[in-house]
Amino acid sequence: MILFNLSTKQTELKELGTTVERLEKLQQQFQNSPDIALPYAMILVNLSTKQTELNEREATVERLEKLQQQFQNSPDIALQYAMILFNLSTKQTELKELETTVEKLEKLQQQFQDSPDIALRYAKILVNLSTKQTELNEREATVEKLKGLQQQFPESPDIALRYAMILFNLSTKQTELNEREATVEELKGLQQQFPESPDIALRYAKILVNLSTKQTELKELKATVEKLKGLQQQFPKSPDIALRYAMILVNLSTKQTELNEREATVEKLEKLHKKFPKSEEIAFIYGMFLAILFNHQTELSERRQTTKIIKKLYDKFSKFMIQNFDNLFFSNENVCDSEEYMLFNFILREGLLKNTKYAILQTWVKRYKEDSSELRNLLSIYQLVQKIKYQLGLKDEDKNQVLKFGHYTKGSTLQIMLDQEENEKKKSTFSVSGKTRLYNANYMNDPEEGIVIEQILGLDRRDVLEPSSWFLMSFTNKTDDLAMWSQYGDDAKGVCLVLREDDFSRFTSFNDVSWRQEKNFLEFSDKMYLLKSELNSGFEKSIFRSESENSVDTVNDEGTEPNSVEKDSDSKGNSDYLYRIAYVKNIGEDIELEQTELFEESEIEELEKLLNSLKEKLDIGSKVTEENYQKAISDCIEEIRYLFKSVDYKYENELRILRYANLGPSNKEIKIDKTSGVGKLYIERKNSIQIGEVIFGPKFPNPEYVTPLLKLLDKEIKYKKSMIKFR
Repeated sequence: MILFNLSTKQTELKELGTTVERLEKLQQQFQNSPDIALPYAMILVNLSTKQTELNEREATVERLEKLQQQFQNSPDIALQYAMILFNLSTKQTELKELETTVEKLEKLQQQFQDSPDIALRYAKILVNLSTKQTELNEREATVEKLKGLQQQFPESPDIALRYAMILFNLSTKQTELNEREATVEELKGLQQQFPESPDIALRYAKILVNLSTKQTELKELKATVEKLKGLQQQFPKSPDIALRYAMILVNLSTKQTELNEREATVEKLEKLHKKFPKSEEIAFIYGMFLAILFNHQTELSERRQTTKIIKKLYDKFSKFMIQNFDNLFFSNENVCDSEEYMLFNFILREGLLKNTKYAILQTWVKRYKEDSSELRNLLSIYQLVQKIKYQLGLKDEDKNQVLKFGHYTKGSTLQIMLDQEENEKKKSTFSVSGKTRLYNANYMNDPEEGIVIEQILGLDRRDVLEPSSWFLMSFTNKTDDLAMWSQYGDDAKGVCLVLREDDFSRFTSFNDVSWRQEKNFLEFSDKMYLLKSELNSGFEKSIFRSESENSVDTVNDEGTEPNSVEKDSDSKGNSDYLYRIAYVKNIGEDIELEQTELFEESEIEELEKLLNSLKEKLDIGSKVTEENYQKAISDCIEEIRYLFKSVDYKYENELRILRYANLGPSNKEIKIDKTSGVGKLYIERKNSIQIGEVIFGPKFPNPEYVTPLLKLLDKEIKYKKSMIKFR
């Protein structure tokens, strides 16, 4: 037990693994001892909580499975096996593999039917199984299994909670009102059986929100709201239940037609916000309602007061609100028809988004009426361009795909990267301190660079003499490639620098998609225009939010001892995001892209769909001949101009970093490279280059002169000379 107790204090996987190995040897020495086998089983459970890779957990599960087979009648070892099977399920993403794990735990539960602890783990894994099931009948069958378990252990609040969770998950798949009503009644009975449980009450609150989205009769909806109000009064300190009450008030508002009803709803939300001032979600809903109420206020003093409150809310919760706006633009094709848009539009008109990706929209909402077809079409174009950028971005979820980030350049560039002049001045230790450069897009080798996008979207060609404000740096996963040496590697006399993964950032969500920031952007805060504008007085008919598929209940890892689970944290060290270049093979009526090894087939299909939708919106926009309108469209297309190339260049498998910089005399970020005899504009990356490997070209002279310096600066850098035969 000493070794096991030690393991509960160890936070690093490596040191925990060492302790496991010591206990494993002890167990092998005394193979028939259940007293040694149990601590070994327990430490394997704790080891599994630290393992982040599926194959690691699978290996640990196999070790405990063998132990359980050796001591088949031990309920204690069986419990540890049940726990580790559950932990394994939290890493399994495929339904089939998860079903296999569930079957093993089901057999274990049938063998030890009287064990509430094993039954609880079986209940927990059934909840996780339900989140992977896409068909209603599959979830219904899983719910029946957990219902039987809950009836077998009717006094267990833990199993009852899992039953409540799975009932909520079931409701997200039910499309008929009567189906949801039946599920709500089942959860209501459970909540009445365990009236003191805030966790079960929360699931009841969530399912009531889901029920409200299906209720079309005002009387029914009001009754559901009253139930949730009673629940909120029963648990007045629960911010989660309060949030669901706020959400159902939004759903009720879609049926309210009188101003006094809306004012009463705002008062309720104001009280909730004051009671839970740190709740971002409640603040967002409150702000959204105030924006809607603003549209119906006729007194100037009322409008000023409402504006003051919304500004205060935005100042406090701006980051959360922008994330919500990002989600709105990513998931809702009818942005203008959502309640969230009312708040977004209000904040935008007030000039509060001038330092965000939405700054470009300020001039649009100034020129075009809120409900105009011109503004709606522009917003659709903006939205589609954002989605295309995200689709082309290299995702964090793609890390399983082994990629190399090679940059072909001259040998002299490598010497610049390795130069130690600055380090010697500062008398600091030797290190690779050089920074890579992003050169202006006008210097690209492809004569059609930036023009392909105009061809596929049917736009007027941009003047080739027009200076670009975009700067870029190119990479390829084709390291040590004959064609690349010829084209970009100084005729094979240069080098291929393979950069480390941590030299870039990957997209983790749509929130990471940026929009260029132009200096001295027009700040629009014309209060008189805002107050005089004719705002839409009708209430939108869309539902603000329901507890849906992306909010299903899951259960996380568990360890044998309290506080033994380590939570993952992730931070971004570099803001340079990589985009994959898409290669166009057909510019006809239906746009077609070439699939390269950087893309999955589904990604190409989605890109083609987005591009064709964009083309449709641009065709509509072409009918508006106003210069400002065409300028707005052009500004959108600029964001993706350098992310598409002709299929003739597909062999490059190119990735790019892009950055926008105003070509103005006061821009200190821009520098001039005069080495070629022609002054070429570039900007430096903020961080020093992170070199993983240097590949010397087939004709690179005397690479042995360079390797000692590489070794001195960073012993982790690998190096080799290309063996490709090159004339």
